[in-house]
Amino acid sequence: MERQAVLVRMSERWRTLSTTHKVSLVLLVIGAILALYYLGQFARQMNYTTLFTKLDPREAGAIIEQLEGMRIPYILSDGGTTIQVPKNRVDEARIHLATAGTLGGGAGWELFDRSKLGITEFEQQVNYQRALQEELRRTIVQLDGVEAARVHLVLPEKSIFAEAAAPPSASIALKLRPGFELSQSQVRGIVTLVAGSVEGLAPENVHLVDMRGRLLSGDSHQDPTAGVALTNQEIKRNYERRLEQRLQQMLQRIVGPDRVVAMVTADLDFSQQQSVSTIPYGESQVVSEQTIREESEGASTGGVPGTDTNIEGPATYPLAHAMQNESYSREETITNYQVGTRQETVVQPPGELRRLSTSVVVDGNVTPERAEQIRNVVAAALGFNPERGDQIVVVPMAFDTTYQEQLEEELRRAEMLAAERERQQLLLYAAVAGAALLLLLIAVVTALVMSRRRRASPAPEVEDVIPVAVPAADTASSQLSEKQASARELARQKPDEVAQIIKLWLTEK
Repeated sequence: MERQAVLVRMSERWRTLSTTHKVSLVLLVIGAILALYYLGQFARQMNYTTLFTKLDPREAGAIIEQLEGMRIPYILSDGGTTIQVPKNRVDEARIHLATAGTLGGGAGWELFDRSKLGITEFEQQVNYQRALQEELRRTIVQLDGVEAARVHLVLPEKSIFAEAAAPPSASIALKLRPGFELSQSQVRGIVTLVAGSVEGLAPENVHLVDMRGRLLSGDSHQDPTAGVALTNQEIKRNYERRLEQRLQQMLQRIVGPDRVVAMVTADLDFSQQQSVSTIPYGESQVVSEQTIREESEGASTGGVPGTDTNIEGPATYPLAHAMQNESYSREETITNYQVGTRQETVVQPPGELRRLSTSVVVDGNVTPERAEQIRNVVAAALGFNPERGDQIVVVPMAFDTTYQEQLEEELRRAEMLAAERERQQLLLYAAVAGAALLLLLIAVVTALVMSRRRRASPAPEVEDVIPVAVPAADTASSQLSEKQASARELARQKPDEVAQIIKLWLTEK
């Protein structure tokens, strides 16, 4: 009954309003509803954060299906390529999507979790290839700097009748993180990983490209010399970069940030050398000793020395007094010594520093004394060796900061535009909310004022009409029109209805 009474009272008040008041009240209610809707959307967006951006429609559909299964609310934007979820559930959503394999990939070895009856050998081979590609993709994505990857394998069908089967091959497309570049060692690591995961796959048949179509693997695996040269260049550049970073950190503390540039060029010897030397060691020892002695005694004939004795002639006989006694003695000693020796083999590893050249450029004017101090500091930090041919050059020179200032100005403008856009959006939401609240307040105040007026001015009471006899002779003083006479006559006949009409007139006024 109370509800019906309230509805009857509201309908009576609605009928008593004028057309202008009715239209104003309807517009106020619509504005309030719109304001509340936009405020709800704004509050909802403030509590949401981006889950993924730049999604493929197929990936977006799979992610939305998973989010609906988890009962996580989401917001689509940028034509369905960006998905936003509540801030307090973004980590949960990412972990669940990564576990389910929804993030840019398909099914791996889980394809074989459920066996199907009647599956053909061709389907089994295709499922094996799909699973292997997905497992390789998941492994490659875990590497530093790799955001996404696609792996395509070509596995020839094995046949016992084919004499020479085609070798398998692989193609890998990588999407790197912004500002990241793969080194040659990382490229070789990915190539080796894929080649070792596929039976019969040679490294030269693995092709690695990025999303911009650049070939990353190259042909270094076909020529071992080229691979060694690339490795040496990478070692050289890494060594120079470490020295440059150390110099930059030290010099920026001295002359200030962004006011010094240091470049180092190192001449490294990558040739491998090996030398073997034998060095005497310890004291000598006698190993063997041999002594030879010779002695002889006896008589000998003698003659007159000279030509006559040696010329043939008549036979002569030695004289008795010419016989002589001779003795011969000789002693020879041979001693063999053993000398201790030590054999040393020295292997010189590749990468020996042969010369170091350093150039330091300082922004602004630098006095010669200051430049000499900087040079001494750099020499001590690098281990300067003049005998090796090292050189250090310190040059004061004004830097050209035009491009840097232009970038900073563009960045500042972009930040200002973003802040202005955000401020305008906030102002728009605030204006809509304020207008809605103002209209709602006006509607409430208007309703209260009208209610108070109706309470303050009670409906006039119409007394009973008492007929008064009018003398016929007084027609000149009270000349009434025919309408007035008919109204009086109606008031006499139907006093209640006339009273209601008068109340209605007073209410409208």
